[in-house]
Amino acid sequence: MSRRPLARVREFRLSDTGRAAELAAASMLNNAIQLIFVVVLTRLLGKAGYASLAALVAAFLILQVSGQSMQAAAARAVVRWTGQGRQDPYREVAGWTRQVLIVAAACLVLGFVFRAPLAQLIGVDEHRGAAALLPVTGALWLLVCLQRGALQGLRDFDAVAVSIVLEAVFRLGGALLFVGVGPLVWADTEVTGAFAAAPAAFALLAFGMDRRLRQHHASDGATRAEGRPIPLRQLAQWELTVIVSLLLLALMQNVDTILANREFADRDVAASYAAAAVAAKAVVWVAVGVALHLLPEATHRAVHGNDPHPVLRRAIALLAGIGLPAIAIFVAIPGWLLETAFGPGFDAASGALPLLGVAMLLLSVTLMSVQYLSAIGRHRHLAPLAVLAAVEVGLLVARSDWSATEFASIVLGVQAVAATVTLGLAWWTPPKPDVDVVGVDDDVLALGRS
Repeated sequence: MSRRPLARVREFRLSDTGRAAELAAASMLNNAIQLIFVVVLTRLLGKAGYASLAALVAAFLILQVSGQSMQAAAARAVVRWTGQGRQDPYREVAGWTRQVLIVAAACLVLGFVFRAPLAQLIGVDEHRGAAALLPVTGALWLLVCLQRGALQGLRDFDAVAVSIVLEAVFRLGGALLFVGVGPLVWADTEVTGAFAAAPAAFALLAFGMDRRLRQHHASDGATRAEGRPIPLRQLAQWELTVIVSLLLLALMQNVDTILANREFADRDVAASYAAAAVAAKAVVWVAVGVALHLLPEATHRAVHGNDPHPVLRRAIALLAGIGLPAIAIFVAIPGWLLETAFGPGFDAASGALPLLGVAMLLLSVTLMSVQYLSAIGRHRHLAPLAVLAAVEVGLLVARSDWSATEFASIVLGVQAVAATVTLGLAWWTPPKPDVDVVGVDDDVLALGRS
């Protein structure tokens, strides 16, 4: 009798819902650790320091979209390649790794050369060292995403889940270490040490995932295809619409935090708004975890001629089950939550938290709808998202005296329209008839032979 419950648990873990739940749980744990990261740093850095760190992180989150979109491209490519009988995706990943490391080295140099204008653009003039690390952080994140995308495409969801959790653990540990020793190493504040934890964490994570791919998913030399790996620029060209879509979503998700740091004259309000935005994004990270399962599974179903809609329905249901209770908490005790999590005085923008929570839940729906549309070969959402992103930025900078609640209301209104449009497109749009016919396959074969 004792074995039957265990057997049911194993059966659930191997199901589509179980795999999605596993990735959602990993994202929730990642978010919990990130919350500890924020709570600790608000006390170590103070309000002004945390507002600057939040602006740096928001700038990275926009830059981060290049990695997330390439992750989607890598996952879709691996699904297709393995479906065509190509059994050594690690060969491609190893080639991508070499290319990204070259880019990372160049970004490290360019970041320090242009650190002053970067810091001015982000609004952190006093933290030029941290701004200098932004480009190389984006490059290392790209490497992590390519490797994670390959694991997605190979359906190694256990490794994907572990990588999500370790990402947060490494960032928290690195921040505590670098904030402590940073002033002894560089002539900058603790903000640089806190931000430097990100590239260090991504480097460690990339090493670990490369080892996983090499040990578990690399074929022996006899079965490897001849020729050179697919260049990253070719992979990016195949998924250009996905890259642009996720870039627009990242802008819509994070631009308010950056503009709040620049526009609010009261630094306490800017810091409190940043804290509220971080708390509200907890729902988004759940959606990111669910989307890690949605993309390859919807692609797999569409490629094999099956109905992919059940994958989207399960993802939306799982998001609602987790997101709605979080919204209820934001509505009931916003001020207490911000002060308890971030410290005294962080409740200045408590009225914005419920609005931002609903806005981020709607953005999560948009994210999953866009991932689903990409999986089935449809991209009709691109023009509406471009218009809405421009509208959001235009409204936020239209006046210099917006309150935190008014700021959040603008974000909520834009996200409501975006979610309605993209979910409607996803729900009523059938897969592209030739979604299983990848127009770039001839290019793949040609590159492999060259």
